[in-house]
Amino acid sequence: MRFLWSVGGALALSFLLDSCSKMLSRPPERVGPPALVMHDSEPRLWLFLKQEEDRVLSVGGGRHNTGTTIIETLYHFDLQAHDTRTTDRIWKTRLLTLKDKDGGHTTEARLLGQDGNVVWLYLNDQAVAVSSKDGSRLADGKSIGERNPALQGLIPKELKFYAFDNALVLTAADSRRYKVRPPDYNAEPYQPADEEQFTRLQYMSTTWNGGYATNDFLVWQATFGGGWLGLYTEKEAADAGNDEFGGKLENPTSVIHESSGVRRAFWRARIGQTREFSEGRHDRLFDLRRVPDVPDFLDGGFLVRQGTRQPLALEDPAGLLVLHLTRLDEAGRIALTRLGPDLNEKWTSKMPFTDLRNRIEFPDRLLMYGLVQVTEKGVTGSQECIAALDLRDGRTQVWNVTLDRSIPAAELE
Repeated sequence: MRFLWSVGGALALSFLLDSCSKMLSRPPERVGPPALVMHDSEPRLWLFLKQEEDRVLSVGGGRHNTGTTIIETLYHFDLQAHDTRTTDRIWKTRLLTLKDKDGGHTTEARLLGQDGNVVWLYLNDQAVAVSSKDGSRLADGKSIGERNPALQGLIPKELKFYAFDNALVLTAADSRRYKVRPPDYNAEPYQPADEEQFTRLQYMSTTWNGGYATNDFLVWQATFGGGWLGLYTEKEAADAGNDEFGGKLENPTSVIHESSGVRRAFWRARIGQTREFSEGRHDRLFDLRRVPDVPDFLDGGFLVRQGTRQPLALEDPAGLLVLHLTRLDEAGRIALTRLGPDLNEKWTSKMPFTDLRNRIEFPDRLLMYGLVQVTEKGVTGSQECIAALDLRDGRTQVWNVTLDRSIPAAELE
């Protein structure tokens, strides 16, 4: 608890009386990565949130003094699930509230993974199993210990001793590893197929916060309309066309990439053969030419298909998605433009982000998670948002996690 010793005066007294009637909550903050959770074959986006709240209490006071104001800081840990089509919140449940003096400020929390109808998470000092339906608690460290006498006194309390490998994995205090699975939550000996891979699993489970950068979702070459297509600046195109050995076609990342704030246009090229080498001939690019009478894009790139480095190819009609910026200044946002077979715009949808951090792909839509920088009264901060984009018509629906509300379409314009 924090103590504020007041001084006399009508103004100070007025402030204290006003404060006593309020609970001052800060915006919620995401802890750990978002997670896609299935329930009854329906995907939902889960977020684990931490919210700080100050409760102001007035103690004592009388006719000639204002007494003492006590500020007690609480930390609330909430789970909430969102519809992947509308981004609307389906439910929210509070799992834990801790006072600052009890370690609330430093408490760790994160989603670990789903095993059937159970979602495992770590909270405070233990693994917790909750229902995929509504986040209600099913098991925790205490109940796991009760069901596994061999683990009594050996269940870890630190996050670093947990991982998720299609099931909860814990490293007990005696260094033995166990896998715990519902519905009985019995612990079975666990041995990973590969120690290096297990180290990676531990990192993803305990350290990674679910974030990427916008360029991680982009490439700048595609096969489209029966031939090679590039989205490049003049300088980048010149470098791509200098392909005597075929390396620029084979490895697009070897092409010069200019920094942000550039406009990229479409280029076509002919694919032919290099000269004869000792190992044979290779495909290479020839005769790069800019495509006339089609749009160019600020910081544009082709959005990739999830899990690949290939552009996301759309159908009915055939097309590609270009991710780009609307403008360079603080008012700029990420936008997505769907292009048809002739490279002309079908629709453009403005996103609520300045940086895309994660993306989940469905046949008819994209679910995206990102942040936007906002400056208010000279102070720059960030807000996190969820956006669902309909691939058919570009309709976008948004939930602002920081503001804890949906965002009307008019606010995205």
